Amino acid sequence: MKRTAILGLLALVSLSTQADVNEPVFRVGVAASFGSFQGDNVPDPSLGNKFIDDNAVGIKLYGQYQFNNWFGIEGAYHNTNKFEDTSKSESLPGKLSLTFTGFSAQGLFFVPMPSEDLHAYVKAGYYDFDDELGLNGGTISSASETGLVFGAGALIDIGDNLAIRADLDVFDANAGDLLTVNLGFQYSFGGSKDGSN
Repeated sequence: MKRTAILGLLALVSLSTQADVNEPVFRVGVAASFGSFQGDNVPDPSLGNKFIDDNAVGIKLYGQYQFNNWFGIEGAYHNTNKFEDTSKSESLPGKLSLTFTGFSAQGLFFVPMPSEDLHAYVKAGYYDFDDELGLNGGTISSASETGLVFGAGALIDIGDNLAIRADLDVFDANAGDLLTVNLGFQYSFGGSKDGSN
């Protein structure tokens, strides 16, 4: 239901800004997602404070629609892969793992840059994730969470339709401090590379 709401939000924003479109451009991209997590909200007191503190490499897939030189929207799928740590609990010994998977929808504001091949932006929006906590390969709890996400990014054109992109996502996660640095490739359809004439 929450993911349906995200798709509805994207549609509403698209309709409300359609009249101002000038050379719109649609983009898709894939990125390696270098994540960092430190658990604050411990699901079981016996696991101890900061129950997981780890880095992991996952994946991010996204589609973006830029309406004009300034504004765009982006929907993304995120899979953090497993953040792992050793359990501090005597009653629950072993290796803990935590995975986040789900979707986000963000609005983007593009910042003017001196080079036509370099683009930068800031962004903010909403995410809807499923969390899965495992112990020694088995699942011990799962939950869903929603919240705010914000960040920034930059891309450099390496061809008429191809760019290298790096961006940061910071999630206001219930389970702890979660952020990802994403590095990958982006392909553009229609319009010009930067959405201008």
